[in-house]
Amino acid sequence: MDVDGVLTDGSLFHWLAPTGKLVELKGLNAQDGISLVWLVENGVKTGVISGRSSEGLEARARELRMSFVVQGKVHKVPEYERILKESGLRPEETAFIGDDIQDIPLLRRVGWAVAVANARPEVKAAADTVTRASGGRGAVREAAEILLKSQGRWDGILKKFEASR
Repeated sequence: MDVDGVLTDGSLFHWLAPTGKLVELKGLNAQDGISLVWLVENGVKTGVISGRSSEGLEARARELRMSFVVQGKVHKVPEYERILKESGLRPEETAFIGDDIQDIPLLRRVGWAVAVANARPEVKAAADTVTRASGGRGAVREAAEILLKSQGRWDGILKKFEASR
């Protein structure tokens, strides 16, 4: 999935650290995060391909046990092709969630192309599914639930939490 506009609402906050380094902060949705953990726990490899680079994203991706973290790559297709080759995945076994026009070439190559509700019109036109939720506001959670339900795994997640009451 993309990051800015998908895992976040696209807002970027900059803070000047005492060291003089400019730090970029991003707000990530907690419900999106837990749904990514559920995907991993159910055997789904997750990851991001982002045009921007962020140390905070790198740390969050590790916390969420993402398999693939590619940053600083506006042209995403070569990175996707590399991931396919290294992982042995086939295009029809992959999904991508995007929001802006640089995501369109990749959306056209994956098995399930998802656009967030606030995606550009051209991105929505290239998608198989458009979420009801906007980027950074539960769109990833929505897509994760669709996938887990389609694989018959959603009830197992619900039962796991019911059992812990």
